[in-house]
Amino acid sequence: MTGIKPKRSRPAAALLLATILAFAASAAAKSWRISNFQDSITVNDDGSALVKETITLVFVGEWHGIHRTIPIEYPGPDGTNYRLFIDIKSITDENGTQLKYDSSSSGAARDLKIYIPSAVDATRTVDIAYRVRNPTRFFDQYDEFYWNVTGNDWPVPIDRATAAVHLPDSASGSLRAQAFTGVYGSTERDATAQVEGSNAAFATNNPLPMRGAMTIDVYIPKGILKEPGGLTKLFWFIGSNPVVFLPLVTLAVMFILWWYAGRDPDPGMSVAPMYEPPAGISPAEAGTLLDDRIHPRDITSTIVDLAVRGFIKIEETDDRGLLLHHKDYIFHLLQKRQDWSGLAPHERIMMENIFTDDVPATRLSSLKNRFYTAVPAVRTDIMSALKQKGIYTLDPESANAYSFGAALCIVIPFAIVQYFGGADFFSSVPTLILSILISALIWWLFARVMTAKTVKGARTHIAVLGFQEFMNRVDADRLKVLPPSTFEKFLPYAMALGVEHHWAQAFAGIIKDPPSWYAAPAGYGYGTGFNPILFSSSMHGMATDMHQVFVSAPRSSSTGSGFGGGGGGGGFSGGGFGGGGGSAF
Repeated sequence: MTGIKPKRSRPAAALLLATILAFAASAAAKSWRISNFQDSITVNDDGSALVKETITLVFVGEWHGIHRTIPIEYPGPDGTNYRLFIDIKSITDENGTQLKYDSSSSGAARDLKIYIPSAVDATRTVDIAYRVRNPTRFFDQYDEFYWNVTGNDWPVPIDRATAAVHLPDSASGSLRAQAFTGVYGSTERDATAQVEGSNAAFATNNPLPMRGAMTIDVYIPKGILKEPGGLTKLFWFIGSNPVVFLPLVTLAVMFILWWYAGRDPDPGMSVAPMYEPPAGISPAEAGTLLDDRIHPRDITSTIVDLAVRGFIKIEETDDRGLLLHHKDYIFHLLQKRQDWSGLAPHERIMMENIFTDDVPATRLSSLKNRFYTAVPAVRTDIMSALKQKGIYTLDPESANAYSFGAALCIVIPFAIVQYFGGADFFSSVPTLILSILISALIWWLFARVMTAKTVKGARTHIAVLGFQEFMNRVDADRLKVLPPSTFEKFLPYAMALGVEHHWAQAFAGIIKDPPSWYAAPAGYGYGTGFNPILFSSSMHGMATDMHQVFVSAPRSSSTGSGFGGGGGGGGFSGGGFGGGGGSAF
């Protein structure tokens, strides 16, 4: 049995070897080249051009067609993109018979997949006719038709290349022409360039190598061609840089959203000085209504308001050492928990987190790395109270969600178009960056005013602005007729509205006695010669210290162990518009 196997394997080995040799011979025999590449170009009065390419192909072996790629994306001025707008008119063979083809975008080029029947050991001709709307470059002193005839991306040699350019009759006797050959960037001039009347003719002197091309350049004096108008150039710019639609789409989406969801109603009243805050509105709520967001001072002003209303007393301490001293504050509880029934939800949460386990006094410093857990609940309760009072139809949190949703509605369509090749928004990075920045600014401007109030809310907002104006401009004569407690009664509102300095300045020389709810260390002078301005500064400093403590949180670590321990400057081959190349299949 073992002696039979070699005999049976010899025919199989011979067959395999013959197959390999046959495929090798077939591959060696299969080839193609371009024997002639001829362009006939007519430049119209408006600078557009009708291009007819006649490509003669020599096929050895069996082929099915060619790819013709034509670049359409080019660098524009100031980092922008410049797109050639091409309309394919016809693709035929040497007999004028229409050829089947597929057109698609491949990167920055138009890819024409042209099917050529009977391309087996044969010479075939393909005629491609297309119109280019914007191939002519217009400069201040002259115009120019700068065109890469063959393209630098053919993987085969081109035996001969010619081009004929026809311009309007008025160009007769005023044209200049030159041609460049070779690989991309070459300045060789191995081609003839002749001008006769309003026509220019070009022809290579020798075959073009693989990746070699012929590029033609025609100088056209001013006044022969009609330069496109500003509106046409604008359309070309937008078509070349579709990302500029991003700010326009952003503006449209955000405006529509604001118009239907974020627009405040007409309150039917204007801002006028109001001598009291709106009824039923706490200092924190008034500060929130001022700009539709909860500022840190809105939370800290609540502590002062609780002290003014007799729930707590604030004691300022100054712990001195040999070289340094440390300021701290002690909050003394004046009313027991069962007497807190009149507190708003956000005020109760603050009291419960300051005086845990019914302790009678708490130092501000002891709240560090602890009180921060209560801040989100405080903010939520402030906003919930305003919504329950019928202030908003679209509250700030919901407005933020709407704005975020609008951002997704803006970005997703652009991402889909980019993904499926409908447009290339990255063709010009500077334009992309500028468009994104403008869009972000538009989005931000609308997002910050997206909150919508009811009629009641709009009028309450006007009343808060009026009260703020009163506190900013109050005069001493009017203060003299107000109750002595007015200064401290409205001080929390002044802090929430950011006008505590103006409020205190108006009371200078009028208020003689310090508030009973605030105790300063000896030597501060509050007991004798009380100064509202100095007191206001102390309140501002205390608010700053409270904010730093309230938001402080313990640092988390990602390392360690839980157990402790551890234009005009010269031409070249491949320059200008046109070009590209192709392949066979």
